[in-house]
Amino acid sequence: MTIKWKQFDKSIIEKTHGKLYYYRDLYEGNHSTLFSRAKDLIAKGEIVDNITEGSAQAQNVQTPYIIANISKLIPEIPAMLVSRSIGKLGTSLTQDDAQVAAVNKKTDSLIDGTDDETVNGTILDVQQELIKQIGLNSNLQFEHRSNILQHQLDGGLVGVPWMDERGLRLEFKSRDVYYPHVDGLGADLAYTREFEEGEEYLQVYRERIENGNLRTTNLLYALNGSSQARPLEEEETKELLGIDELETVYVGRGRPFISYWANEKTFMNPLGVSCLKNQGPKQDEINWTLTRSAITFERNGKPRIAVSKDIFQALSDRAFERYGDEGKIDHRDLEITTFDDAGKAMEIIQVDITKIGDIQWVKDLMKLMFIETKTSEKAVDFYMDGGSAAQSGVAKFYDLFLSLVKAEQIQTEYVAFLKQLVESALWLANQEDPAVVIEEPEIQLLGMIPISHKELVEENVLAFEKNAQSLETTVRRNNPQASEEWIEEELARIESAGQSDDTTTLTAGRSKLLNYMDNRDANGQPVEE
Repeated sequence: MTIKWKQFDKSIIEKTHGKLYYYRDLYEGNHSTLFSRAKDLIAKGEIVDNITEGSAQAQNVQTPYIIANISKLIPEIPAMLVSRSIGKLGTSLTQDDAQVAAVNKKTDSLIDGTDDETVNGTILDVQQELIKQIGLNSNLQFEHRSNILQHQLDGGLVGVPWMDERGLRLEFKSRDVYYPHVDGLGADLAYTREFEEGEEYLQVYRERIENGNLRTTNLLYALNGSSQARPLEEEETKELLGIDELETVYVGRGRPFISYWANEKTFMNPLGVSCLKNQGPKQDEINWTLTRSAITFERNGKPRIAVSKDIFQALSDRAFERYGDEGKIDHRDLEITTFDDAGKAMEIIQVDITKIGDIQWVKDLMKLMFIETKTSEKAVDFYMDGGSAAQSGVAKFYDLFLSLVKAEQIQTEYVAFLKQLVESALWLANQEDPAVVIEEPEIQLLGMIPISHKELVEENVLAFEKNAQSLETTVRRNNPQASEEWIEEELARIESAGQSDDTTTLTAGRSKLLNYMDNRDANGQPVEE
């Protein structure tokens, strides 16, 4: 059952995806527009939000709205851990010369290279080079952190393979463009576009399983001032979108190309939930406590001067003469004063500011937010008075255990998400060239916790010596940023260095079984090569 688009606005988005924009504002730190206590104090002039109010001055005191944005840390910590652990993409298949010979010009055009017979224009490994090109076209190395961050923040992430003038690539979209069909047989990607100045349109990319095949459709709607959607004719849609065909059928494809990755999916929330769900009230209380302490300090923390009535009246008269306002007392007039009858002119009054505020309550709220979101306190070290001492990788692991367990679950799901997308992209390539093999790629995984290069080498060399991993895996893990060409050359150098020369002259070649048998076979007959 497909979706009938009659209207598209913020209410339609929130009906499907919930308080998505609220969580984004919470992460961005736009708290003065979210929380009622902050808005009330700003309206009364008790505090001022310089970000939204510009140079506006508070009416009573000059106190800013204090924001300790813990909501920003919660999604960023797993995004940081997981993104640094995702390595390069590679094929799971061995090099096939027959496949190289079978590829057509279409596949050759998908892979960057010169148009000649030189080494720069020759395909050596179709699968490896095509998967590498997908990663380059998708700018994938720079997308991991933002993908995971948006997934945590919104509660879901959308991915879809695409092939056009920009090449074969993966496109990542925020959750608010995804609208699954009720029967589970497809989904729509819907978003607004402007083709002409002032003219707003709703573009819908639809994928639908029909009779065991996948049908993709492009739709376009004109939006009026009240966000009502009017479908356009096919010819007008083709002209505006710049495509020749609005529908394509992929025979034998029983799954959509669109992939949706939900965060903490449940039966109650099949599209996932934000990692900041239910954290808004605690963030509000943290900001409120800090701002309230700032107001108290502003009013009572600065020293006050007490003078006699006669001195105060004299200061007021001088202010009126000078500025026309008795309230504009110049502090310079207090530098020289007269003593009263008791021999005393003024008195300094100051409140003990160490008693102001409740930072422990703020820390308790922060700990509660960390507990609910499965975030290790050591990931921020907010409660430590001194600096952290040097720690081994094992010690760091246990300090960050809770965050690492959460991050490993996210990593597993993200790797599966990427593999599905690359497999779908290879399906598109296979439609143009049957020589392309549809496969799920191998994704190199690196350590989430940074360790010294010495520890890294020792760990991998030990695994190699104990026959727990191959020489190639050892070289790759010791040099995670190295190119495929460098790794191949390094393996050749290591293998070459491991071979020793025997007493046979180098001109006769290295020793073989025939050399030892004087170039005779098992029957003693001379062997001619």
